[in-house]
Amino acid sequence: MTRILSSAFLSLLLFLCTGYASGQDVILKLKSDGNTPQTRDYTFKQVIDSRAQKSIGQIYDPQRNKHPASFADNLPQEILGFYNARINSTKNPYYKFLVKVYKLDLKEIYHPDLKGYRGDIQLSLGFFLIGENEPVHLVDFTSKVQYGRPGTQMHYVESSIHKLFESSWEYFDSWLSTQYLTNRSLVKKVRLNIIDPIRESSKDTVFYDPKRPLTWADFTETPNPRSSYNATIFSSISIEGNANIENGEIVQVISVKVYMLPEQSWVKDASEYANNHEQRHFDLTRIAANRMIIRLKNVELEPFLFEATLNDIYLDAYREMNRLQELYDSQTRNGMNSEKQADWNQIIRKALAGDMETLDKFLDRE
Repeated sequence: MTRILSSAFLSLLLFLCTGYASGQDVILKLKSDGNTPQTRDYTFKQVIDSRAQKSIGQIYDPQRNKHPASFADNLPQEILGFYNARINSTKNPYYKFLVKVYKLDLKEIYHPDLKGYRGDIQLSLGFFLIGENEPVHLVDFTSKVQYGRPGTQMHYVESSIHKLFESSWEYFDSWLSTQYLTNRSLVKKVRLNIIDPIRESSKDTVFYDPKRPLTWADFTETPNPRSSYNATIFSSISIEGNANIENGEIVQVISVKVYMLPEQSWVKDASEYANNHEQRHFDLTRIAANRMIIRLKNVELEPFLFEATLNDIYLDAYREMNRLQELYDSQTRNGMNSEKQADWNQIIRKALAGDMETLDKFLDRE
């Protein structure tokens, strides 16, 4: 026997078959459409739902009753699965991304003339690069989609949300492809360009020059009469420079300066022997700079923390410079022990020529 169902009963049956009863939340799902994954050197590692309200809005059933719509507590997991289903990550993807959901809002309005509903869905996301420190914000995506549906076709909502997330991935993937060579957060390598020229000295600053030894004319400060020292030299090292991005690589310029300041250097008894002692102090400053440059040339730099690494190398060199100066003065008794002074003259000459073995032994013993 054939049964004929009334249209009202048929509508109610269709609604119940979707699994939603009157008054219940509508639980949505975000499913991949089965497109062929694209090979990429990245993966999505985490999704954070930062919305205050987990419900995205209300959906009408065939009887025009409103039901709160949400992804329950599964939205982050579903978004993560959705995005990663769009890509075929390399074995060890270099980039790892985090996604923050700022907004996912749904509004539906009943249109009597259409005997159906008009919907408007808004989505706002943020994409972040995961590194050693806090995630780095890269770009945001904000868009909306509108739909119309018959009262019984509630799957239009899921389909529209799917289109929004599909567009968000396509937008991010396209944006990413344009950023690899220019965006500092995305570069994979750091190259150092170390500049260490012979600089021209002035009355205010004497730069180290192996062909220009110090003279007493470089010591212009008035001697301290209460000091037990015969002479004092203020010498130091510094680095400066800027970073640019060239073809997806950070090029960091490092300009090295080794100098002494005449206005903070003085002498009482300007003898040739005393001048040699102060010159060796200046030489040790140059040696500390040379050892720093060796470390700079051999260090492996990660783009996300290379500046901190360079700063550490500089501070280590600065501390080593002070340690060398103190060791030198201690062993030579500020130049008063002529035998030790002769030993250090030889050690310093070797180190300036690149032979650091004896100097390293002294440092290791201390």
